[in-house]
Amino acid sequence: RAAGEADRRANVEGAFAARPSVRPAAGALLLVDDVMTSGATLDACTRALLDAGHGPVYALTFARED
Repeated sequence: RAAGEADRRANVEGAFAARPSVRPAAGALLLVDDVMTSGATLDACTRALLDAGHGPVYALTFARED
């Protein structure tokens, strides 16, 4: 499983970006993911948002793959 997780993280690295000029009205963001496998996508999205000055960022998932 470790190799699969590393592959997932490498696959989404640098795949997401946020524009600092676009600010949500309330300031906080909620990321919604239907199924979390390794968490790599949520992590990459959160990092992109925080790097662009957005936040806080919360995440909600409906299922987790084990």
